Amino acid sequence: MEEKRQYARIDTAYTALYCSYGGVRAVRIKDLSKSGAALVFKDEIDVYSGDSCTVHFYSRDTGTLVSRAQCRVIRVFQLDGHQAIGIHFDKENKGVDTVMDFLARQSG
Repeated sequence: MEEKRQYARIDTAYTALYCSYGGVRAVRIKDLSKSGAALVFKDEIDVYSGDSCTVHFYSRDTGTLVSRAQCRVIRVFQLDGHQAIGIHFDKENKGVDTVMDFLARQSG
């Protein structure tokens, strides 16, 4: 179980979760791990490297909030023609533990 919590299978994250950053829903979660992730957005958002924010993770099935995680933007870049941001979760972030537990349950 601990290993499943550390690195969620990204296909599970795609199908089980969606997330929002600063109130804007990301169209894709990429490379989700306990330390960070990349979030891809349909349209450009007003974000800069070094920004702090809370990412909200929701269940795709129910739309209910799974968890919130404090993060810092470490990179803003383009991915497949869309704006993407690299985020690093704050250390000792219990919100990320909740997300990883949720994904471990989803993947069996």
